[in-house]
Amino acid sequence: MATLSSLLPPLSLATASGTLPVANGGTGAATLTANAVLIGNGTSAVTAVAPGTTGNILTSNGSAWVSSAAAGGAVSFTQNSRSADYTLVLGDAGKQIFHPASDTATRTYTIPANSSVAFPIGTVVLFTVDDAGVPVTVAITSDTLVFGSNTTGPIIVPSNNTLMCIKVTATKWMANYLYQRDFAYKGEVVATICGETPFVLAYPWSSSGFGVKFANPTTLPTNGASEHKLAFSPSGDAIAVPSNSTPFIFAYPWSGSGFGTKFSNPATLPSAAFGAAFSPAGDAIAVSHTDSPYINVYSWSISTGFGAKFANPATLPSGTSEGVAFSPSGDAIALALDASPFISVYPWSNNGFGTKYADPATLPANFALSNVAFSPAGNAVAVGHFGSPYITAYPWSAAGFGTKYADPATLPGNTAKGIAFSPAGDAIAAVRGNNSEIYVYPWSSSGFGAKYAFPATSFSGNGEGVSFSLSGSAIAVAATSSPGVHAWPWSSSGFGSKYSNPATSPTGTCKSVAFTLVP
Repeated sequence: MATLSSLLPPLSLATASGTLPVANGGTGAATLTANAVLIGNGTSAVTAVAPGTTGNILTSNGSAWVSSAAAGGAVSFTQNSRSADYTLVLGDAGKQIFHPASDTATRTYTIPANSSVAFPIGTVVLFTVDDAGVPVTVAITSDTLVFGSNTTGPIIVPSNNTLMCIKVTATKWMANYLYQRDFAYKGEVVATICGETPFVLAYPWSSSGFGVKFANPTTLPTNGASEHKLAFSPSGDAIAVPSNSTPFIFAYPWSGSGFGTKFSNPATLPSAAFGAAFSPAGDAIAVSHTDSPYINVYSWSISTGFGAKFANPATLPSGTSEGVAFSPSGDAIALALDASPFISVYPWSNNGFGTKYADPATLPANFALSNVAFSPAGNAVAVGHFGSPYITAYPWSAAGFGTKYADPATLPGNTAKGIAFSPAGDAIAAVRGNNSEIYVYPWSSSGFGAKYAFPATSFSGNGEGVSFSLSGSAIAVAATSSPGVHAWPWSSSGFGSKYSNPATSPTGTCKSVAFTLVP
């Protein structure tokens, strides 16, 4: 009987090569090369696998040992670079979604609903913005994205930062920053529009309340507030201020240093403006105003400011647009109107307005004021108006309005002149337009819950605007009398003890209030 050594030609494994006959019915011969290892596949063929580099191990394709590769001890997140708005696909599990500095537009990266893309529980996705890159917004559709102290909803990722999102249940993701550069220090900002010069004021905001007022913008708005609603861009890098006087809309860069040099006016001006809103992607800005076409929407970028005006909607609003809001996913734009149907919603895309959605079956009782809001999940829309019940809310979907929610058991005492959902979507607030009262209700898929108790220390004058901080841990009101802007801690238990007034208070009536994160 022949031995293996007698069948092989003489060779040195370190320096030579040769052939090995295949036994057991196989055909041909396996070639042996220097520094290779012979691997049988369990039948007859023999494979020579090269060693690769130092530290490599053998890898299998599930039926045979086929190659050598690096050991899996190091974690690797394959990069998926995106320079446009992007919705994750199943293949993005375990990847890094990267926004390069070469793309100077703000973008939104969206985590789809589990019902659409069922990422396995435990999936990790990183969202990274290049150093000196433009911030991105990480959003979610109908599921929950949690960050920080139970804050839910869109999350801004600044330049030179990475946000890690991990799926913890079928419909819940949790997020944390892996690395932050000065971001935590810069914190939040609260701003308000007022009726007398400088017309717009901004303050640092923290758990201690108002900080020292930022310097006024070099170029002030030309007039004070009427029913005006200011807006920050989603990335917190711009602020827009509506005005009664030409050019009717003022926009400024915003940073940790405060106001930058005013952007050039849009080529096509609106009329006297009531409200402003940025799209969630930060690539458009809407201005609601008094004269036909009642709503102007412009393309927007932080590098150039206002771009070309989008074409008017085919069906114009019925009258003055008192307020405007984009849906969280950016696929709809809602207007609060002073003429029936009092609320109108249009599809929205990069091409502009779509065909107006059918009016709700039950209209608001009377004309709306400068407030309309979508819930953070985008599954409800609410409007404040004259006439009982003063606040009206509807389910919202891609099909349009659903059946009106039941009115709250305790109605606002009069006109609701400000509407805001909490960032977690578990509360809805309204201020009364002729009294110093703020109405906050729990909110759920069933609609309004039992009203929270009023704060122990309220405010004087009439309420004009309301907003929750981005962390959801504070609530602020704009009012008609000094100090003009007021704030309280907020939790699931309701109002805490009122914060001290700002050291430098606004003068004149304050009409709106808004929070942002400093980029």
